[in-house]
Amino acid sequence: MLNVIAVPAEPGAVQAVRDRADALIAAALPDDAEVRGDWVRAPGAQGGAVIYVHGGGFAHTMPEAERVMAYRLSKATGRPALRVDYRLAPEHPYPAALEDVLAAWRSVLDEGVPAAEVVLAGESAGATLVLSALLEIGRTGGPRPGAAVVVSPVTDFALTGASLAANDGKDVVNRAALGSIRAQYLAGAPADQAPQSPLYGDPRGLPPLLIAVGTDEVLLDDARRFAEAADAAGVSVRLEEYADMPHAFHLSEPGEVLLDRIGRWLADPVRVFTVSEPDAGPYALTGGPDGALWFTLVHQGAIGRRDADGGITVHPVGARPTVIAQGPDGALWFTEYGTHRIGRIAVDGTASSYAPPTADGGPYGIAAGPDGAMWFTLSGADRIGRITMDGDITEYPAPGAFPSALTAGPDGALWFTLNQGNAIGRITMDGLTTVHPLPTEAAAPVGIAEGPDGALWFTEIGAGQIGRITVDGTVTEYPLPDREARPHAITHGPDGALWFTEWGRGGVGRITTDGRITAYDLPRADCEPHGIAPYDGALWCALETGSLARIDVPR
Repeated sequence: MLNVIAVPAEPGAVQAVRDRADALIAAALPDDAEVRGDWVRAPGAQGGAVIYVHGGGFAHTMPEAERVMAYRLSKATGRPALRVDYRLAPEHPYPAALEDVLAAWRSVLDEGVPAAEVVLAGESAGATLVLSALLEIGRTGGPRPGAAVVVSPVTDFALTGASLAANDGKDVVNRAALGSIRAQYLAGAPADQAPQSPLYGDPRGLPPLLIAVGTDEVLLDDARRFAEAADAAGVSVRLEEYADMPHAFHLSEPGEVLLDRIGRWLADPVRVFTVSEPDAGPYALTGGPDGALWFTLVHQGAIGRRDADGGITVHPVGARPTVIAQGPDGALWFTEYGTHRIGRIAVDGTASSYAPPTADGGPYGIAAGPDGAMWFTLSGADRIGRITMDGDITEYPAPGAFPSALTAGPDGALWFTLNQGNAIGRITMDGLTTVHPLPTEAAAPVGIAEGPDGALWFTEIGAGQIGRITVDGTVTEYPLPDREARPHAITHGPDGALWFTEWGRGGVGRITTDGRITAYDLPRADCEPHGIAPYDGALWCALETGSLARIDVPR
């Protein structure tokens, strides 16, 4: 049996919260419903739902205290919370409780709540049941919840975690207690199999996870190992470790900190997914014709592919693949800056490459042209290249210095940045070029994209500005709030705004066509975001830390 720490602080305040929770029970499920439990709604709670699964060693319940916790979750998340009254061991061993949690999930969907707006949350035994339910939802298919929060889960009933011994005596739980819980709950079911022991399951495709645990818990390694496995499987997972905290710390004063962090995490539009080793260098990315997200691993010499379920495939292609774009032939085309070649990769991973006539040209930017060919910059040779689908290459001189990114414009030409020439260039399909100098000295333009307003938008990495140029050459510049920021790549977002990455600040910016700028922080300031591209209704950017970040766009 788990020892439960009492709700902290003054008894009067605790009773007031309990009374408030009882008064705000919005509805109870009817007697003939498939699921037993209570709906609790805090003031201000709107749409969506939290499915709250309580702890208690799979064998105990304290409905009044659980309603308080459901109320606190409803308040923190801004959603009504369903407290699941699942069947208890030993009278109802595994899989009874798991079946009840899954029934609660189905009932919430049947009520018309969109799956993406449902959060599964649980502590201790309830956290284990949440992870088990997620694995079963993933295994059986269908919609998945928008997110999940688990506090101090048991993920390994085989009891192999090192912290079982390392934290023995620090925690309110020990190995003997866990052994007794295991015997009652599993009743002979294997301890080293999923979903009952989530650590042994396949976490691919799980929704974003927040896992919280105290550093004095014997279950510390259960949380850590599951978080590591989920992260390695491409799941967006955040592990919160609370210093010197034992099991059930969420019921004490630090629980208020945890609840605040849960609310902030759910509201955060940014999710990060590990796709490679930290030094592999995701650099640029694009949506592919197969519905997957493709990206370059510049330091690994490979092209990566992330499918809709988070599965990662890596295709070695050669040295320093840099920028990648979808071609008109159903393949992906990319530049190889280090080997001075243009590469092509089919969706089945078959790769080929072509050498431009100019040696050591340093191909960098690449984009599909309106003429059915791919166009690219040769930054080291001050030239623009064109390659047909059968590999024929033509090169044209680019006035200025160091042509970088390029994109198809609304006028049937290609537009490109001249990083060291401090200008924006334009090239027609017959190779005629025009150069438009920028007003700001040392602006050092880098990225460029067509905007929804019929103009071209570009980043000025040297001046900390975003620029706009019309097809007649009129330039407008917008300084960023942080003038030390170094805007890099830019793209047209699905919300009708322009989005760009910022070196140095570790962030992503958004600028509307009338010049209003919003900044979004990434989890780490040193992550060095590079490429950015729209995909699945969101914005994705490549991080030098071996990750991709997904940013939900405002609607």
